[in-house]
Amino acid sequence: MAEPAHDVPSVAERGGRILALDGLRGCACLLVVIGHYFGEVVHGTRFLAFDWLGVDLFFCLSGFLIGGILMDNRDSPSYFATFFIRRGFRIFPIYYLVVTLVLLALAQLTHPPEPSFPVGVYYGYGQNIVMALTGREMPLWLMPTWTLCVEEQFYLLLPVILYLVPRRLVLRALLLLIVSASVFRFLLIMMNANKLAFFTLLPSNWDLLFVGVLGAYAQRTPALWSRLTGHDRYGLKAVILAGLCAMALFGFSDDWLGWRSFDICGRLAVGAVFTGVVLLLASGTPGAGRFRSPLLCFFGQISYGLYLIHQPVIGILHGAIFGQRPDIATLPQAAVTVLAIVVSLALAYLSWTYFESPLIQLGHRWRYREVR
Repeated sequence: MAEPAHDVPSVAERGGRILALDGLRGCACLLVVIGHYFGEVVHGTRFLAFDWLGVDLFFCLSGFLIGGILMDNRDSPSYFATFFIRRGFRIFPIYYLVVTLVLLALAQLTHPPEPSFPVGVYYGYGQNIVMALTGREMPLWLMPTWTLCVEEQFYLLLPVILYLVPRRLVLRALLLLIVSASVFRFLLIMMNANKLAFFTLLPSNWDLLFVGVLGAYAQRTPALWSRLTGHDRYGLKAVILAGLCAMALFGFSDDWLGWRSFDICGRLAVGAVFTGVVLLLASGTPGAGRFRSPLLCFFGQISYGLYLIHQPVIGILHGAIFGQRPDIATLPQAAVTVLAIVVSLALAYLSWTYFESPLIQLGHRWRYREVR
C-alpha cells in the first residue's frame, strides 16, 4: 500500500500528510473489498466488479508517494538505508503474520486442502512471477498478495533508478519506462503468453507506478507544476479528460474492430486519469474536501491491513458456516458476507492501532540524514 509523503507546504496537512490522499486510498480499498465480496463471487453483480480499478489506483498512489519521498531525499547519505528500514517496518510484519496464519488455516479449514505455492514463494514475494510462469492462480484467500509482490519489486527498483539517473535525465527515463510497459504487453500478446503473465508481472504494471512517479516529478518541477495548476488547474483537468477519452477509444476499438488496444495501452490511460486526480487533490483543489471525510480517511488508514485480511476472513467464515467458497446466492450467504465486512474492519482497526502503527513509529526513528 502507498504510504504518506511530504508535500509542498500549501497543501500538506498534519505534519506533511495529505488527508485527501488518505481518503482516496480509502476509496481504492473499498473498490477492492466490494469487488471481491459482491462482484467476483459466482452470483455476484458484475457491475460491482471494479476491484481492478482499486488496484490500479493503489499503484498510481504508490508511485506518487514513494517517488516523492525518494526524490526529496536522494542526496541523503542514508538514502537507501532509511528507505528500506522504514519500508520493512511498514510492510513485512503484518504481511508475514497474515501469510503464515493463512497458510496454516488453508491446510486445516479447506477439505480437500486448497493447493498453494511453496512457502518460500510467499515469503520471497514471488507469487506474481510463479503465476506468470505456470499460468496457475494461488488460493483465493491469498490472491490479493500478487499486487503486493509487484509493489515490493518496484520498491527495490525505483530507489536505484532515481539514485543513478542524473536529475536532468529523470523525465526522459520516466517517459521511457512508462512507454516500455505497453511495449512489453504487446510483446506478450505476440508471444501468446498466458493471461496471468499479462496481468501480474512488474513490467506489465509499471506504467501505472511510473506515471505516479512522473506526477511526483511534475509537482517538484516549478515550471511544469505551474503549467498544470494554472488557470484553475486546466492542465491537470486536461490530463484527466485525455485519459478518459483514451480509455473510451480503446474500449470501442476493441469491441468494434476486435483489437486489443486496451490490453496494450489501457493501463497507461487509467494511470493518466488516476494520477491527474491525485495531483488535483495534492494541489488543494476545492473538491478535495470530499476526500477528507473521517470515514474515507479511516478506510485509508487501515487499508493495508484490510487489503491483506479481507479475503481470508470471508473464506474462513463461509467455509466454517456453509462448507463452501464465498457467495451471495442466498440471504444467509449475503448475511455472512456482511458479517465478514464487520469482522475484517474490526481486525484491520485493531491491527493498525496495536500492531502496524507502533511499528511505523519505530521505523521512523531512522531519519534521512542531511547532507553536510
